[in-house]
Amino acid sequence: MATDPAVANTPPSHVQRAWAGLLRHAGAGLLVLTVGLAVLTWSTWQLRCESFGCTFVGVIWVVLAGLWAVVLVMAFAFGAAQRRRGLGTRSTAWALGLLLALGAGHLLYWLLH
Repeated sequence: MATDPAVANTPPSHVQRAWAGLLRHAGAGLLVLTVGLAVLTWSTWQLRCESFGCTFVGVIWVVLAGLWAVVLVMAFAFGAAQRRRGLGTRSTAWALGLLLALGAGHLLYWLLH
């Protein structure tokens, strides 16, 4: 049973090429997002409580936790997609490790204080 070579070697579509390019550079983007989260976290540690209590700082921490969760899910999803396609995952793994370290550090800080 022979296959038609014209059908077997169809060129990738524009969407497939765009997805491959996105996956190829996803790790670097995740690292940038993770470093951005770390900088935002550091700057919120510098905030002091307002006269009505620490409500504002608490809201900022909840927003940062939500952003952290979104970036963490993105890191897992992009890492899985990269492994499925056989692409390098080193920068995605670095971003994932840094995200997990940030989360563990925040959790420990919250538990100990």
